[in-house]
Amino acid sequence: MNRPSFSLADRINNARNYLIKKIPYKPVLLFAGFLATVWFLIRVIPKPSRAGYPCMRAAAPLMSGFVLYILSFTSAFTAFRKSKTLFQKKNYAGATLLIVFALISAGFFFVFHTQKIVQAKPFIIQEPPEGSNNPIGKGVGIFPGRVVWAWNPEATNAACDNTPGNAFWNYKNNDTVIIRGMVEESITELAGTTALKAAWDSLFTLHNRRNYRGNKGYDPNETIFIKINQGTASWLLTAQEKANGFALPESGTISPSWRATHYATTETGPFVVLNILRQLVDIAGVPQQNIYIGDPMAHIYDHNFRIWHNAFPDVNYADKTTDNHNRTYILPALNPVMHYSDKGEILEETEECLFEEMEEADYLINMACLKSHVRAGITLCTKNHFGSISRDGASHLHPALVSTSNNGLDQSNTGYKKYRVMVDIMGHKNLGANTMLFIVEGLFGGSESEVKPPRKWNMEPFNGHWTSSIFMSLDQVALESVCYDFLREEFNGINQPEAYPNWEGVDDHLHQAADPKNWPEGFEYNPDNKGVIKSLGVHEHWNNPKNKMYSQNLGTGQGIELKQISGKIVSAEKPVKNYSIALQTYPNPFDQYLTIAFELDEPTHILLKIYQMDGKQIKQVLNSSLPTGKQEIRLNFQEENIQPGMYIISLSGNSSKGSFRETQKVQSID
Repeated sequence: MNRPSFSLADRINNARNYLIKKIPYKPVLLFAGFLATVWFLIRVIPKPSRAGYPCMRAAAPLMSGFVLYILSFTSAFTAFRKSKTLFQKKNYAGATLLIVFALISAGFFFVFHTQKIVQAKPFIIQEPPEGSNNPIGKGVGIFPGRVVWAWNPEATNAACDNTPGNAFWNYKNNDTVIIRGMVEESITELAGTTALKAAWDSLFTLHNRRNYRGNKGYDPNETIFIKINQGTASWLLTAQEKANGFALPESGTISPSWRATHYATTETGPFVVLNILRQLVDIAGVPQQNIYIGDPMAHIYDHNFRIWHNAFPDVNYADKTTDNHNRTYILPALNPVMHYSDKGEILEETEECLFEEMEEADYLINMACLKSHVRAGITLCTKNHFGSISRDGASHLHPALVSTSNNGLDQSNTGYKKYRVMVDIMGHKNLGANTMLFIVEGLFGGSESEVKPPRKWNMEPFNGHWTSSIFMSLDQVALESVCYDFLREEFNGINQPEAYPNWEGVDDHLHQAADPKNWPEGFEYNPDNKGVIKSLGVHEHWNNPKNKMYSQNLGTGQGIELKQISGKIVSAEKPVKNYSIALQTYPNPFDQYLTIAFELDEPTHILLKIYQMDGKQIKQVLNSSLPTGKQEIRLNFQEENIQPGMYIISLSGNSSKGSFRETQKVQSID
């Protein structure tokens, strides 16, 4: 039987848990609560701003519990004594009220006094056991082990506060032209080409070769399933909102309070997906009707659907409950295809069904989000597939995570060389092995799955701004390893108060996915029941959080290569920029006529275009060669029937000197 063996570390951990259970926790808790209260008063009373320090946040629950304990005991005792006096004075109504109050206070005391403490392991931030720049496994991809990181702080609006009307998915909080350029340049960097069509041909061909389908590109009869992250849409929406089209309120007060707390949690936004759809349809030639997109366990929020459907109405927007609101109803497959390798030793369930459309898809694109997790430590592309199974929830998979409880305190399953269900997912023929492109959307990175909205990050280079990033790779292990390094640096109890990614063993699934030598002794991963999986990619940690260098960057090994794209990325069709020219647009704002002025120092082929703010091209003004000298082009927006609004003027050129591209925002008014 494939039963994970108990290591020496496991035996020590079990012995420690036994001793913890023997410790009289009530006196310890009271003493800790007393010390926390004294410490809180000494530190915070002189300087109230210290209340936000991580150490004070940790002390606050102990202090509040201790104070509640003392108050409830004192209140109950005093109320009982006073009620006796009132009974003697024949004030029966007053005495009865005091007895009721005393019983309530006693109830608080009883609950606190009998509540056992969730035993959490002492938390110590430590470096990964393999250290820095020590690759495990073998990289995959056109450039094996390459991870592309596009970062541009201008892509996101610093004024976004994730309240109704100002959430991260709103147009005003995203520079769609910059995002379009980030997505397109990431794809070409993965393939090592400047042409998008050639890049997608290379991605399809590599995937088909790896899956023994021949040395071929995309066939127009093949289907693609884009797996997004939209988990809160299954429970945050009211029944009426679901019936009306899955729209969260965009104004007013959100009620009840728990809904307001979870409003705008860190999940898939509209604009990275929109640009992937554009490239698939307009560049790679994939018919819209051959594309499925969704989070099978949940729904697609209307704020995403509206934008995608307006641009691509024939794409299948998957939903497991309805075909209303232009959704495509998808069905669970009848036969299980996922066979968990622990054979029921840890997980109660031994097999799983997917949805037919995902199981039968020829290609998957995994679109995860950049965020930590209170049970898994991190949640990226692998855990994104917890939403791909056909059940109503994935709680039955939690026993194979580092924290098996919902509150993250019971870290009873930390450590290495343990069964990790995520390795089964990464190696499964219909999930990780059938994914042609792995993407982590990090425009607005978050702290916790399905609980908290995105948060501005404090580590370099973000320095108090949104993460404004997109990560892509053809190597799922490498991509998750890089994003894990970012998450463990930011969420370390210092940059942010949470520290889930720094639990011991959060990257255990990456160790095991990279190299079978890291599997539990005598254990095999065989999620398809058709053969044991092999190395799925390369795992490595960077040299330090400042330089973020991996072994290929340092020239010291064949591990990960982090290919960073940063700076002013502005649009699609972006050529290599060898030089710049001065572009002027005036007047700005303008009511009818706009003059575009620039100067050429040699004959140059010029391409002049106008884009909407969502990146859609509305007019090509010029595509011809111009002579040396000053140039002025006067546009009549009314004559061209262009409505008032904000637009992007894009001017690019090619000459013997090389290429340039300049852009400016302009505003047309009534």
